[in-house]
Amino acid sequence: MLTPVRAALLTLGAALFLVAGCQSPGHRAATPAPPDPRPLDGVLTYAAADEAALWQAEESAVRACMRARGHAYRVGEEAADRRAAGDSPFALLRPDEARNDGYGLTSAHLAGTPPDPNAEHLATLTAKERRHWRDALLGEEENHRTVELPGGLVMSHDPGSCVSRAQTEVYGERWPELYYTVQELSNAVIGATQESAAFRRAQREWAGCMKERGHRYRALDDPRREIRALLEDEGETGDEESLRTVGLRELELAGADVDCQVESGLHQVVEAAAKEAGRPLVEESRAELKRYERARKAALSALDR
Repeated sequence: MLTPVRAALLTLGAALFLVAGCQSPGHRAATPAPPDPRPLDGVLTYAAADEAALWQAEESAVRACMRARGHAYRVGEEAADRRAAGDSPFALLRPDEARNDGYGLTSAHLAGTPPDPNAEHLATLTAKERRHWRDALLGEEENHRTVELPGGLVMSHDPGSCVSRAQTEVYGERWPELYYTVQELSNAVIGATQESAAFRRAQREWAGCMKERGHRYRALDDPRREIRALLEDEGETGDEESLRTVGLRELELAGADVDCQVESGLHQVVEAAAKEAGRPLVEESRAELKRYERARKAALSALDR
């Protein structure tokens, strides 16, 4: 027997298939895929298989640490959405994905959030036991180490927590500080790229192209905001027809969006602007970037796959 969610998924899936079929690559002239620029030459971008393997290694180390401290810890399905993890930080679209799955928002909504694998176990514990469990996993406040990163961001963690110990086991010492330092550099490149004159000019051209197609937006993230709002307003009830309508709207917008991005040359503009914005940051932080890359390569080399 079909549940309401499964029925909605099948209904929406059929709608998406029909629309995608009408917009299939067979009806278009074959063109090279546009570039997929990433900050800092993609230092924070992992191949899907590598990301999954490293996540599993961390979770296995957390489970072993928790067991050594007398706590059960269950590893569930990987929570990170593959499409979301691979999305461009500049809101750029890949033609095949955009025309077949839109922005990935409706499909992610239908998939839902994976259940917490530890929820059932925690429900059997007393309040005191749950506190001890979480302290073992995440650390205790009095043991947190505060670190101010180069750009001013302040982060804290308990080096003795099972999460921190697992990261150290997989990546080496001082991984949280190193990771967030590189993340901060990446965010700085993204911001500088989006503030560049070339990007703003290309975004205006994109907006003009979208307007010609009947869609009035100013910023690249505006169509996604619209779909998120529709999912909040119409998708919460799980009504099949509402979800189908949102899914069709998403496909329509994403199809026009990617066409206008390609026409305005946004991918190439961002690629050049990101390299320009990242050059001085790479020079200033070369040691940290090399340490990060070495740690990641060492972690991948140590995996038994």
